Amino acid sequence: MELAPRDIVSRSEMLEIEAGRGFSGPQGLDYVHLDLRHLGRDKINERLPLIREVAIKFAGLDPIDEPLPVRPVAHYSMGGIHVNKEGATPVEGIWAAGEVACVSVHGANRLGTNSTAECLVWGAITGKKAAIHAMKQTSLPDLPLDRARAEEHRVMEEIFNRKGTENLYTIRRELRETTDTYVGVFRTKEGLEKALERIKELKERFRECGLRDQSKIYNTDLVSYLEMENMLELAEVITAGALAREESRGGHARRDFPQRDDKNWLKHTLAYYTPSGPKLEYIPVNITIWEPTERKY
Repeated sequence: MELAPRDIVSRSEMLEIEAGRGFSGPQGLDYVHLDLRHLGRDKINERLPLIREVAIKFAGLDPIDEPLPVRPVAHYSMGGIHVNKEGATPVEGIWAAGEVACVSVHGANRLGTNSTAECLVWGAITGKKAAIHAMKQTSLPDLPLDRARAEEHRVMEEIFNRKGTENLYTIRRELRETTDTYVGVFRTKEGLEKALERIKELKERFRECGLRDQSKIYNTDLVSYLEMENMLELAEVITAGALAREESRGGHARRDFPQRDDKNWLKHTLAYYTPSGPKLEYIPVNITIWEPTERKY
């Protein structure tokens, strides 16, 4: 089990915590212990120097002498911008590569080192293809200046001048609590519906958020605001997609639908923005050499 995938390890940790065999953490964030002491000082320093450094710096614990508190957290988006195998999006002239793109090297699970392949392999493939495409163009398309000016007005006038009755960082904390509780390692229809309702409420409250920092230079408050916009949209997409997918597959574990359902759900989810919420569509999985089989441990 030392090489078990992240979804297996995450579920195992949560089952231990739910069974009362974990340790009490702040704000309900209970945890289990990761014990590396049996490896000894030399092997930890040789093989795990970064983990030791992070543990000492952020937890004040040295894994040579003490076990480390761990629990599953959001680490990586396995989806992303829909692209073909060369990194081209459905919009001509726009390309994406790396962790922002969905080339489908992961499937429904976060596989170790595949993010490196995404960056290195598709960084080269997509970069070359995008450069070739750019060099073939004889003229630049007209820029939609009206759209750019509208966005400039939204940021510099509407956002900066909004007095705001809601606190941006309270919204962020509540979003984290909601997704950790209902859209985490284990999911149910009831929990996902609660999360979706809560996220919609937070989006409405977010409209009343303003900026404390009114500086036009290096304004981290503005950066947090714009990031929060994206986090709310992404949370809604993830939750809506998880609610619709009535099966368990990889990192998506539904307690009310614990089995994988290839007959109905061997397909990719596509999400499109609409003012009323994400619109979901599906495309088939392209299987070439390796047929998907049930994973057994």
